[in-house]
Amino acid sequence: MGKNSKNRRQDKGSAGKRRPGPVSLSSYRAARALDALAPAYVQWFDDGAPGAGAAALQYLKLIEPTVSRYLEATAAADVTNLDPAGLANAVAEEVTATVSAQAPGTVEAEQAALIVDSVHSYLEFLSETGRWTGTAEQLAEALDFFDSLADGDTGQESIEIPDIPEEQALEAFAELPLIRKATALLRWIGDGKPVTGTGALRLRDIEEAAACVGVQAKGSTKKADPAGDVLTVRSMYEVPLLAEIWAALEAAELIEIKPTKVVPFEDSGQFLSGGVGEQLDEFILFTSCFLNQTVLRLDPEEPWEQTIAALQVSVLLAAARPEAPLVERVLAAPDQAPEEEKAAAEVLTKVAMGRLEELAELGLLTIDTHFRVPPVLIRCVADTFDYPPLLAELGLEESVDDDEVDAADLGSLVLS
Repeated sequence: MGKNSKNRRQDKGSAGKRRPGPVSLSSYRAARALDALAPAYVQWFDDGAPGAGAAALQYLKLIEPTVSRYLEATAAADVTNLDPAGLANAVAEEVTATVSAQAPGTVEAEQAALIVDSVHSYLEFLSETGRWTGTAEQLAEALDFFDSLADGDTGQESIEIPDIPEEQALEAFAELPLIRKATALLRWIGDGKPVTGTGALRLRDIEEAAACVGVQAKGSTKKADPAGDVLTVRSMYEVPLLAEIWAALEAAELIEIKPTKVVPFEDSGQFLSGGVGEQLDEFILFTSCFLNQTVLRLDPEEPWEQTIAALQVSVLLAAARPEAPLVERVLAAPDQAPEEEKAAAEVLTKVAMGRLEELAELGLLTIDTHFRVPPVLIRCVADTFDYPPLLAELGLEESVDDDEVDAADLGSLVLS
């Protein structure tokens, strides 16, 4: 993933939730030791950014179960003198246990990355504040381990994030159709709008909300008129783009769904009119959440959805690299299928292409002779998809190693 752990917005979204660690004497010892260090860690972590203090406390919660596993496995006496191999094993066990405990369709990759980042930040804290009590060689080895993870030293080529000035990046984000639509919807929500018991907008409000995202639709309990010019729906969730942007706003903690109404989070104003750095952070986070919601939120009752997601992820990762993949290679994927399976492969490829074209309409991808991710969005694609556990789950460990998407690789994905 290659990010500084103090810059990750861990306090936002569902990634802040953690699976409870093992209940044991080691857990108790870990909690006590980290509680003693908490004030100093929070002070070190807080760089003045809004919510940094709260993020530090959430990181401590993520660190605790890993430290507990370490203490249980090594019988160590303290938490400031850590054996590198033992710590690496504890991190691996915690990541594996956490990802396994996640429900289908949740953000396993992001949660795993947060665990790694949190423990990395703890080591940096011990080092930079002089609290490390082990040898210099042990500290260097432990930090090298986390640096190798951050640099993507996992056997596959990591995505290079371009260095774009904040003002230029903010201007590019602000012009994206996705951001304009999300901004319109957030402004429409204002101080709050009523919702039903399921957290959805009322039928009478669907038309205005849909208009914010550029869709003509109206809510009604009556059966839709096939000849009508305006889409008639019985739920906001029948307007896919509205539902996806709504879910991304919630995941990015820009809106909160209460029992009777939806309201903005107290710091959501940074998305609408924050300073350059704050607003850019919000745009990046929201876009990453939207990609997650749109591509990775899978229906467990529709197993073919995972194949569609794998195709999209494979294309997006390849399109974020210098050697952009050819569109014709993706379209040729069904040709690699056995004759009796070509029809199914063609359908799946057509659906995946349709969803990629929808991303292009929102400014998240360009499609001509090649697929390309705009430079300002490469970070969002990497943050959301470029993580080994996710790639393994989607069956993409090998196919994303290449700079170009090969038709045979996509063909095998379609048939998997």
